[in-house]
Parts: sequence; structure tokens; C-alpha cells
Amino acid sequence: MAKPATDLSPQAYLRPEIAALAGYVPGEQPTDPGVVKLNTNENPYPPSAAVRRAITDACERLHLYPDPSAREVRERVARLYGVDPAGVIVGNGSDELLSLLMRAVIAPGDAVAYGTPTYSLYDTLVALQAGRTIHIPYGPDYGIPRELLSVNARLLIVCNPNAPSGTAVPRRALEELAEARRDVLVVIDEAYADFADENATAMGSRHPNVIVLRTLSKSYSLAGLRVGIGITTPGLAAELNKVKDSYNVSRLAQAGAVAALDDQASMLAHVARVRATRARLVRELERLGYVVPPSQANFVLARRPGRSQQSVKEALQSRGVLVRYFGDLPDALRITVGTDAEIDRLIVELKSL
Repeated sequence: MAKPATDLSPQAYLRPEIAALAGYVPGEQPTDPGVVKLNTNENPYPPSAAVRRAITDACERLHLYPDPSAREVRERVARLYGVDPAGVIVGNGSDELLSLLMRAVIAPGDAVAYGTPTYSLYDTLVALQAGRTIHIPYGPDYGIPRELLSVNARLLIVCNPNAPSGTAVPRRALEELAEARRDVLVVIDEAYADFADENATAMGSRHPNVIVLRTLSKSYSLAGLRVGIGITTPGLAAELNKVKDSYNVSRLAQAGAVAALDDQASMLAHVARVRATRARLVRELERLGYVVPPSQANFVLARRPGRSQQSVKEALQSRGVLVRYFGDLPDALRITVGTDAEIDRLIVELKSL
């Protein structure tokens, strides 16, 4: 009788790249409603009544699959930005679209290049494809690193406004990069663009090597629905749709997205409130001795050069205020722009520390 094989560790059944991967760690999602949550860059204001009605109405048809192409969402996006709906692709958040791009473009050993520090999920997605990351450090002004103009890579990513710095580069700089690097695909990740002074969204339809990613999680207050949008040429969108899951965006998410895109007044009102609170938050942080790069997002990066902020983050958490701390930026806290009342609470706690 054959002797039973020794049980292997779970990692032994996986691809080596997965076994070695630490994995992306999202911000904490507390269950206590009394916690001031300034750690995951959500909009502090709820979606409009029109969005809630649309989601409720869509519940009547939950027994049916959603539209696999999200046609109504694509048509609204096309109308809003003046692009061809055939060049619009809709995902389960812009994170899914990033994953889709990696699967479609990056083979084992291929390189993906971007400025750092930036959105840390990029590293994880490249590793999942057994690709290589090329980190190019940002300068003090967080302008597009010149090395991106010549780096040998299959894919370039520019997060604009950048996370976690909140800084943005001018649209003309993105246009110059796209023109100079027509040999590679350029991804412009505009998750926070509605909070900025300008955006480059229409670039996706005008450059054959560009895809611009947007999300409804931030400015449209739909983080809980997970709707991301990619804008590119119809030809590239058709190729990427080969990789997309058939029913990747739920019926409720599509209904909410259509209603949100139709209600621009509500979104713009929320954005105006966030921008006003952002300006006040920056002033208060600077009075406390923090250095804050000029943010064009719904968060700020508060730095105390040479002084670790980990203990500050932990002290705030113990007092019911969550902010984000990154080990590779030890002298900084990333703080979401909350309501005025939430920012008042944050400042009171910081002063007491």
C-alpha cells in the first residue's frame, strides 16, 4: 500500500510569484460609526437622491444579468467628455481596469515604469504578472521624471493627481510624454482628477497609445459600488475587452453610475465643498509645523521632515481618528479631506498631541 504523501504548505501549490508576494494592504475599514475615517480617500458626502432611487429601481431586475458592455454608462461618459463610446471600457473600479491592462500587456519579465512614491497597488499588479517594476523617484516638485521619456518598458503609468502626494502635473506635460513615447502604452490614472484644476481625460481618445482611467468612487461618492472607466481609442478598447470578464459590473453599479453621471450638479457641489475644506486643512496643518505639497486631490500629504509620524498615526487611532501611514514615507501622514466637523476633530487631536 502506497504511503500517503506528506502534506505540502499552501504556498507549494501556487506560482512562485504569488507565494513570494506580500499583497496589497488597503486602508482599515472600521465598524464603529463614531470613528473619524480619514484614511482611504472616500468622499465624505453621500451620493445624490437620484442615485439612490436608480439603485432601488434596479433591484427589480436582479434576477437578470447586467449589460456586459455597460452600454448606458459608456454613452454617458462619451457625452460628458466628447469621446466615442466605443472607446470607453467600464470596470469594477479602476483597480480592475489596471489589472486588466497588466494581463493584456505584461508578459513575464516585461517592465512597467512609473514615478515613486505612488499608488502601491501598481507594484502588486506587476508582480502578479511576473513583470518587473522600474521605480523612478520623483523630484521635489513631483514633475514627470525625465527618465520616463527613455526608459525601456512596455507600460508607463502616471498617477495624476498623484497618490500619496496629491500633486498634479500640467496636461501639456502628459501630452509631451504621450507624443515622445508612442512606442509604449501610457496609462494616465486620473482617480482624483475632478478635485483638480484641469484633467487630461480626452487624451485617451486622441492618442493611440494612451488610456485614461477615471473612477466614480471619489468625486461621485460611489466607492461602495465600484465603477471605473477607461477612455481610449475604439481599437484598443476592443482588444482590452477580450480580457474583461463578461459581467464584471453589476446591475446596481451600472444603474447608480448612470444616475450619478446624469447628476453633475450634485458631484460638482460635493467637489467644491471638499476643495474648500482642503484649503482650510492645509492652513491648519502648516500652522502645526507640517509641510504639505500642493494637493489637487481629496487628500493631503502632511510631512514633518526627519520625524517619524508612526506614533502620531497610532495616537490618533487610539482617539478614534484614522489617517494613513506608509512605512516608505515615515515622516508623513496621508489625510483624507473629510467634512468640516471631521477636520475640526482631527486638528483638535493633533494639537493635543
